[in-house]
Amino acid sequence: MLDRRTLLAATAAGLIGGLAGCSKEREQKMAEIKFDLGKNILETGRASGVPQFETDNINGYISYSVAPVPETVPARYTRPGYEVAWQPIFAFTMYADEGRFPDRRVQSVDLQLSSKVNQTHEEAQAFVEQTIAQFQRGKWQRYYNPMWDTLLTGRSSLLNEKGEIESAPMTIDPAYKIPAADWPALVKNVPTWRWVGDGVLASLEISELGNATRGLDYRMSLEFVLLDVKLKRDAENEARDLKEGDAKGWNSTAKLEEAKKASAELNKRLEANAIKRGDSVIRKP
Repeated sequence: MLDRRTLLAATAAGLIGGLAGCSKEREQKMAEIKFDLGKNILETGRASGVPQFETDNINGYISYSVAPVPETVPARYTRPGYEVAWQPIFAFTMYADEGRFPDRRVQSVDLQLSSKVNQTHEEAQAFVEQTIAQFQRGKWQRYYNPMWDTLLTGRSSLLNEKGEIESAPMTIDPAYKIPAADWPALVKNVPTWRWVGDGVLASLEISELGNATRGLDYRMSLEFVLLDVKLKRDAENEARDLKEGDAKGWNSTAKLEEAKKASAELNKRLEANAIKRGDSVIRKP
């Protein structure tokens, strides 16, 4: 199966030339893109407000894409109590796996933000905070993997054991207001905010890839995925990798158990450090 981001990049690249010249009439017809997960991708596409999708089917892995999206058109997740809107976006893509679900239900949706929204660190941070605020207003709950993660509040949710900003932090406290002084270093480390609601996992990923020559270069994506599908797929992939690794003499299963124990010990130290800073540990049932 192709990686979603690889497929999106390839699809979007092929679309730029053809869709950049779309008529004003077509833009006016697309007032917004409405979407949800779990229903047939054709029906979801028809109800979305998009006049025409670029579609693809690779061995039963189906994608519906549109790019570039006019700057005036928001993408809106419409599930009651969990509504989130994003604008301006560059690309919108829905995915279904016919091999796993013959009903072709939408199992994930990927939104890529237009680079035009972020000209400075301050503007980028303001946009991220506006996005987080939408999740905070809804019924979404902060997500983590209890096998590997611990939930900390405040600045501790950004830090590693040494008190430095963690590489690729994925359990950031959405209620924590990140100081402007920390923001540039944080986005260089590719942070992700994650929420779960009504069986859907939402992930907001930010990265800043700029340098002294080209200046700031922000990338932002917002993904919605059926959580049970993701967990089952992850478990299947892990079981396959462990079986293959053990067969090759790599002791993959034993190493995984060692890694779990090391992670649990690390989390205890992170929790102790958080409490010393005055932050808290969130215990979930």
